[in-house]
Amino acid sequence: MTALPPLSQTLVQARQAMELEAPRAAASVLEPYRDSNPDDPEYWLQLARANAELDEDFPARSAFDRALELAPRQAVIWIELAIFESRKRRGGAVVKRAKREGLPAALVQMIQGAASGTGPRAIGTGAATKAELQTLAQLGAKRDFAGIERLATAILKRGQGAVIWGMLGQARMDMGCGPQACDAFRRGLKLEPYANDLRLALVRALALGGETLEAVAEARRAAHTAPADADAQLIYVRTLEKANQHRKAVPIIDRILELQPDRDVVLRLAIEAATESGRPGDALALAERRAPDAPGRDISIAQALAGAGRDLEALAIYDRLLAADPENAEAHAARASLCQVLGRREEAEAGYRAAIRLSPKSGASYRALAYGARLSPDDEVVGQMQRTLELPDLPEADRRLLHYALGRVFEKADPAVSFHHLEQANASMDKAFPDNPEHRRMTLSRRFGPQWNTLKASVAAGATSASEAAPIFVTGVPRSGTTLVETIISTHPAVVAGGELGVLGPVTTELEKSLAAGVPASSGELTDAGNAYDLAARAAINAPEETRRITDKSISTFQALGLVREILPKSKIVVVHRDPRDSGLSQWRNHFRDGTQRFAASWEGIAENYGMFRRAVDFWRDVLPAGAFHEIHYEALLADPEGQARALLEFCELEWDPAVLSFHEKAEKVKTLSFAQVRQPLYKTSQGGWRKHEAHLKPLIEALEKRGLLPPEEAEIAG
Repeated sequence: MTALPPLSQTLVQARQAMELEAPRAAASVLEPYRDSNPDDPEYWLQLARANAELDEDFPARSAFDRALELAPRQAVIWIELAIFESRKRRGGAVVKRAKREGLPAALVQMIQGAASGTGPRAIGTGAATKAELQTLAQLGAKRDFAGIERLATAILKRGQGAVIWGMLGQARMDMGCGPQACDAFRRGLKLEPYANDLRLALVRALALGGETLEAVAEARRAAHTAPADADAQLIYVRTLEKANQHRKAVPIIDRILELQPDRDVVLRLAIEAATESGRPGDALALAERRAPDAPGRDISIAQALAGAGRDLEALAIYDRLLAADPENAEAHAARASLCQVLGRREEAEAGYRAAIRLSPKSGASYRALAYGARLSPDDEVVGQMQRTLELPDLPEADRRLLHYALGRVFEKADPAVSFHHLEQANASMDKAFPDNPEHRRMTLSRRFGPQWNTLKASVAAGATSASEAAPIFVTGVPRSGTTLVETIISTHPAVVAGGELGVLGPVTTELEKSLAAGVPASSGELTDAGNAYDLAARAAINAPEETRRITDKSISTFQALGLVREILPKSKIVVVHRDPRDSGLSQWRNHFRDGTQRFAASWEGIAENYGMFRRAVDFWRDVLPAGAFHEIHYEALLADPEGQARALLEFCELEWDPAVLSFHEKAEKVKTLSFAQVRQPLYKTSQGGWRKHEAHLKPLIEALEKRGLLPPEEAEIAG
């Protein structure tokens, strides 16, 4: 029998697994110690928490009981037990038990907060007198934040109190002193780690200061402590969305729906989450659940129908709305958006112009019009854009979109003016949605390190997927030609275009967490993941009975090529390369949906992301068998379309069909920024386009050169 690792080592691994939100992996590494009956309360607490997250009631309660037997007055055990039982509507029993045990009144009060499911609140007032507490409240009502700062600081010098730290933190936040506010909230939480009011306040302060990832971590802790508090859960979802972690938000939104199934803000979040995760049927069902008089209900139904591929039904709803109310700006814009992705350019342009006439401050309509139509600088609507930018009360989000729109309008007519607007737009985007490359580096390191090592060991031990699904993945950095390559492939009669499906991550989340925590995968788990992907992909394009192969152009797939090959052994992966100066320039010029592709708002971010792409592709090229994926260069495709297309189809095991070279004649629904380009024959004007703007691109070129990422001949010249 193999000797177990030291318990201390296993507890560290279990805590890491719980931090990765992988309770099954934590339980798996802890379970072997149960029979050895360790006398460590930390072991039983970690096992209890893992089983609680897995909804394993009896094992969780048994472990909590054992932990309390070993440490009967340990606050963290009692509070975690109360949180668990609150989910089962048994929180009251924990409170009664705590009182029978004669626990201190302050601890019982915290247990009551946890048992209610809304989380404990700060209770310690330290050295503050009743009169001082009353004065602090009066100062708050008067918004005398400087007065709160003076009095609270004086009180805290005499004695610590979480409530006082919270009041001081709020005053500092109201004065715009974010870092100091965070410090105050943290000091309060050090005294009372489960005080959810302080933790949620810390989340808000971190988010305002752009500390997005730390805000996510704190919001997750707050949501765990208050499972029945819909507002705490909503804050967690909003924080996840700001961090562009939409996948993690899905189960949280489902939990909020259980608490408040008819709350409109929750339904709208759920619709967005279902759309993001490739569940158009769920999005439609949720849209139809909204109250008949909810603002924009019919438009949300039409958008969900379009997401499910039922475009004619969606257009019929828009037409009905506009027949009843021709002045409905939102309906004009929504209909125009659908027409744009369907290639109905004249209708799209007319719709956006109507929306702008009715809602002249709408940056979204200006941006969409500028990206979909060829506007000349002397067009009346361009003058309107420039005048709108001068409005002092224009919301920043609309101002940002107007700058992107004008950047597109002047792209050829006056590049200097274009770059000026793009600099303004990207600076605004970077401030609103700051990038965190360290998070992406950590994700790659985890995938290339513990996750890949565990998967590789699992396969070496005999684990293999029996999934028959054979999707074709197309991946690369944004604006590198992935849409073009996907369109060529999907023009083949044996293939149907999926676009950016975004379903791989959601169906492999638990598997990735377990692998990262060092838990081997079985053949069944690999097969299940592959089949789950296939079902989700087909549901996302509303073709569950479709027999043709599906393309998936989710560009971030390059991070997980090893996992894709093991769960979908019959899949094909195509990696698209392009000169980083051309793709970087295009990223800089284009507006990506808020919160996505954050790196594209700065030259350093673009270069850093390209470096991560290159690092990932180099890694997979080294560790995977030769021919595991096909690499195609955008420039080579333009130079030799037929030769490159033949090699592409041969790799995908598709018979040659000359129709793929006429892809522009058959392009149907295109949702990406390339909706216009793929409806034109191949053209070379974008190749080497960076040279016309070399002076403006100096920061990008320097950032690429610093990382050794310039194409070889250019690197030699630069050297």
